This record gives sequence, C-alpha cells and structure tokens, in this order.
Amino acid sequence: MRTLWLLLILWPLCLRAAEPSPSPIRDTTAVEPVRLPAPAWSVGLRSAVVPGWGQFATGHPIRGTVLSVLDIWTYGDALQRTFQTLPRLRRKARDATLLADQQRSIAFHWVSDTSDSGKSNWASTSSLLKSLDSGASRARGQARISADYRDCEMAWAVGMHLYAVADAAEEGWLQGGGRRGVKDMVVAAWASALLPGAGQIYNERYSKAALLYCGVIGAVSSWKAHQETVDFWRQEAAIARADSASTTTIDQQQAFFRKRRNQYIWGLGLIYVYQIVDAMVDARLSRVDQPFPIALEPLLPDPGLQVVWSF
Repeated sequence: MRTLWLLLILWPLCLRAAEPSPSPIRDTTAVEPVRLPAPAWSVGLRSAVVPGWGQFATGHPIRGTVLSVLDIWTYGDALQRTFQTLPRLRRKARDATLLADQQRSIAFHWVSDTSDSGKSNWASTSSLLKSLDSGASRARGQARISADYRDCEMAWAVGMHLYAVADAAEEGWLQGGGRRGVKDMVVAAWASALLPGAGQIYNERYSKAALLYCGVIGAVSSWKAHQETVDFWRQEAAIARADSASTTTIDQQQAFFRKRRNQYIWGLGLIYVYQIVDAMVDARLSRVDQPFPIALEPLLPDPGLQVVWSF
C-alpha cells in the first residue's frame, strides 16, 4: 500500500522529467562565419605536393580521389620497376649473356679438334650454345620491355601530376572570383594550329591545356620508348641470324612493339586535330549571345546553298 502511494506521488514528477527540454532560441541576427576560397596558388601547391589534394580543397573529392589513386599507383609502379624489377632483370640478362659467352669460348676450342670425340663435343656444345643464346636473348628482352613500361608509366605519371596542379589552381581561381572573357574563334583556332595547347591557354582553360600536354607527354614518351624497343629487337634479330638461330619470337615482339609505336603516332595526330576543334568550341561558347559565324544560306534566284563565314 505504501508502495502504491509512493508511485502516485512520484508519477507526476517522472512525467515532467520525461518531457523534452525546450531548445534554446537561436539568435538569427548572428552572422555566420564565411569560409573564403583558398587562393589559386595555394591549392595548386597542394596538388603539386600530393596529387589530388588541391581537388579535395576545392570541393571535388571524387576527382581528387581518382587523381590520387592513379598518379600514386603509376608513380609507385614506375619506382618499383626502377629499383627492384629492372636491376633484377638486368642482372639476370647479364649473367645469361656471360654464361653464353663462356660456352662460346669453349665451343671454339672444339672447332680445331678434328677427332671423333672433338666432333661429338662440338655437336653437343653447339646445341647448348644455341639454347644459352636463346635464353640470354629472352632475358635481355624482358629487361628491355620492363624499361619500356617504366618509361611510359613515369611519363604518364608526370603528365597527370601537371594536370592535377593546373586543374586545382584553375578551380581555385574561379572560386576566388575569376571570370573568363569573351574569346575569338579565329584566334583560338590559329593559336592551337601553330602551337598545340595555345588555344586552350588563350581561352583561359588551363586545366584543358594541362590535360592536353599530359596526353602529348605520355604519347611522345611512349612512342620513343617503343621505338627503342623495336631497335632492340632488330639488333637481337641480327645476332640470332648471325648465329643461325630462330628469329620467330623476336620477329613477333618486333611486330608487336612496332604496332604499338604506330598507334601513338596516330594518337598524336588525333590529339592535334581535337585540340583545334576544342579551342574553337570553347571560344564560341564564350559568346553564346551572338549569332553563329558559320551559316548555310539559300543561293537565290538559282537553287542551291552557300556557306557564309562571318568571323
């Protein structure tokens, strides 16, 4: 009974304690602190230190993540090849070549021996020598291909790094109040035709110019690396023919890297044409309130059409 009376007395106090406390009145007259955009040089410097850091600072985390992962992975793989894979492959190729040269000196000793045992030794030594030469050629080829990939990866990594810096700096400039002016299509087209990327710089599209140079640096470096690999396999083919060895694998490798080299040459041509068209389009979009400079008009009184250029 006492417990019942105690519950009846404490019940209103429990309900009152369970009621939510009123939220404090917010002073709407207080001025919220405004977060000012970082200067262009600041965010550009961040991406120079760590690719993608400037993109995070300008509010583009996805772009920053992609640039960080791609660039750091490419740099890492290139450095791993430089300090681990390449020394191991080159050491293996050097040892295989030295072993083949030693066996060749032994084979020359059996050439002057005209006895039956000398002829038998020469036959077995000659077969072994061809096998050692083939293995040495494969080892040298593996080292050359790894160096080819290392050079390509380093070039693309540097290009992406430059793009990350320019993109972050341009975004910081725009967020800080920067505005692009009205541009002329003819000037943009001629600038890009005379110097690739100049049209993008004229249009104040600096990140596009950096992306263009990323592609150019990567393509030129890859073309050069593949050309060196083609020359390497050409030398290996000459050595194999001098030793009367098979060149089937060597010819296949030479054809493969020659094809890859030619692809980068075609890629450079496409980049050149694209950057001219891109510069013209951006210049045109800067003056959207004006009539388009190229038009098709009827040719009167005769039936037909004429192209009108009003640059």
